[in-house]
Amino acid sequence: MKKKILITDRFAQDSFLYLQQHSQFEVVRSDNPQHLPLEHLVSAHALIIRSRTKIDEELLKKARQLQLIVTCTSGFDHIDLEATQKWGVTVMHTPTANIESAAQLTWGLVLSCVNNIQAAHKMVKAGEWNRDQITGIELAGRNYGIVGLGRIGSRVAELAQAFGMNVVAYDPYQEDEVFERLHIPRLSYEEVLKTADVISFHVPKTLETEHMLNRSQFEYIHRGIVLINTSRGSVINENDLCEALEKGWLRSVGLDVYEKEPLNRNSNLLKYPNLVLTPHIGANTEDAFFKASQIAANKLMAFFVDGSTSDTLPPRAPWYGAAPFKGE
Repeated sequence: MKKKILITDRFAQDSFLYLQQHSQFEVVRSDNPQHLPLEHLVSAHALIIRSRTKIDEELLKKARQLQLIVTCTSGFDHIDLEATQKWGVTVMHTPTANIESAAQLTWGLVLSCVNNIQAAHKMVKAGEWNRDQITGIELAGRNYGIVGLGRIGSRVAELAQAFGMNVVAYDPYQEDEVFERLHIPRLSYEEVLKTADVISFHVPKTLETEHMLNRSQFEYIHRGIVLINTSRGSVINENDLCEALEKGWLRSVGLDVYEKEPLNRNSNLLKYPNLVLTPHIGANTEDAFFKASQIAANKLMAFFVDGSTSDTLPPRAPWYGAAPFKGE
């Protein structure tokens, strides 16, 4: 019997054809990633999804033939993993597909912030030429703080070092050998916040990372710091961030993620001129899209050919399920 594969969202055509050419698969697409066709869902053996498809118990009750879900994303907060475990569905993700893209966006935000590129662009379009209002800073010799020295954080660190910056990092779960290989001092979270001239967050969404940057940390954060978040919006308490901006404690901020997405058009964040905001595009490159599609196709093929799995969820990592962050 053929295995029915339901692809719920954007998927590279080459990867689609790769699956379609194998006679053991019936590959179908959904026109709407948020409302899957019931006639395909009830008979699907596998789903290939992105973050717009929410997996919950209600969906799983309908998909009684479902054996596998592969999400073409690094993050997985769109999947109820307790429910997938309950229903015996294997889940895999593609955490390596967007490393370069996410690191690249992080640095795009850094450079935009320190060189006031967004303000300069608006100035020129308005017919103005007052360069004294948009003076930037050089990065060489300054301190770059990283919170979360995983795949993306490590790549961001390498780019910071290429700019001549002194990199420091906080990651309570990363092995010492990673810090040593990258020649990065391991500091406490408080030490990183107090010493960094630029800081970026590269952490998953967990109870431990929720609002790990809030009023308490803003009280002692290095004044004039450049703050970047391309991980998850829940990491920063946005009300406390606005308060810190009002007090002039931050030089500039670059955000790609928010507590609620899409960002409300009346959000207080929109009123600050020293913010650079992007609409969660850390993985939104052609290259990451094609890589995620091919990796997902390969994972699905391996699962149904010989039962092998990789990058399964929930992750077998000490940070998964950690207690809420209490600060340092």
